[in-house]
Amino acid sequence: MVRIAGLGLLASLLAWFGLPAATPLQSASFDCASARHPLEKTICASPKLSALDGEVAALYKARLAQLFDKASFRSQQRDWQQILRARCAKSCDASAVETDYRQQRDLLDAFDRETWEASYKTADVATLTITHIDGNAFDFALVRDRDGETLCRLPANDGEAGAVATRASPAKASWSAGACRIDFSFTRDRTGHVTRLDTNASAGCKRYCRGNYGLSDNFLPANNWVAGNQ
Repeated sequence: MVRIAGLGLLASLLAWFGLPAATPLQSASFDCASARHPLEKTICASPKLSALDGEVAALYKARLAQLFDKASFRSQQRDWQQILRARCAKSCDASAVETDYRQQRDLLDAFDRETWEASYKTADVATLTITHIDGNAFDFALVRDRDGETLCRLPANDGEAGAVATRASPAKASWSAGACRIDFSFTRDRTGHVTRLDTNASAGCKRYCRGNYGLSDNFLPANNWVAGNQ
């Protein structure tokens, strides 16, 4: 008779009864052997918190890879971690830590939109809203307002299909529909973070604007993301 030990026996029994094999628990994002802070020790003492820590870390990494404004996003995550560690400076309530982690997980899970505004100061303000689809494409909306009056709007109305730009390289992306084409250029710092985003709209895009206004502009990040535990 062949002896089946430990996990092998469990897997065989599950297969025999037609049940799916158990998925291994996700571990914490750090080495529990070197845990020193009360927060770290509380997480490592709980399989549930360890799994949540790993889940939040994975979500953060995935969102960071997509977003252009990485500096503001990193600041949001850093604020969340600092608040959590401050609350656990001496001792931790595991249930409170779980609440904080679930709030941050839900926030990161829905994190796909960022806002950029025109870099110059005039009476009219252009706003570029980007919703990331994946690493190669993003949905965008361009609006230029002046004292509550809409001067440019793309898409033209809420019923019009969204505009999806495709990345050609880390520095370029574009979108076109009929005679309108918009090219996006990304300026990055030494670490690869996008610090400025420029739009160059063709003459065919004038139908989205009134008068002499247009959709070409230079944009800077305008995000003020708040940590999930604030």
